[in-house]
Amino acid sequence: MRIYHYLDGELTTTEIREISIHLEKCPACHDEYEIEALLKELVRRSCSREQAPLGLREKIQRRIAVEQTTWQI
Repeated sequence: MRIYHYLDGELTTTEIREISIHLEKCPACHDEYEIEALLKELVRRSCSREQAPLGLREKIQRRIAVEQTTWQI
């Protein structure tokens, strides 16, 4: 569904314009867009405040380093 690409700003200027025009004329799609935009904002706000505990972050960083070494040819 292109609405997710629209929300993420991953479309061309022409595609953005086409979807914007469609959303203005189609109440059902506009409602769906509003719901998805609100959900995306809620997830962004919910996830941006908390950080992983230091020990967990260090463990993840070590694991990433191991995986990068393992996959290098």
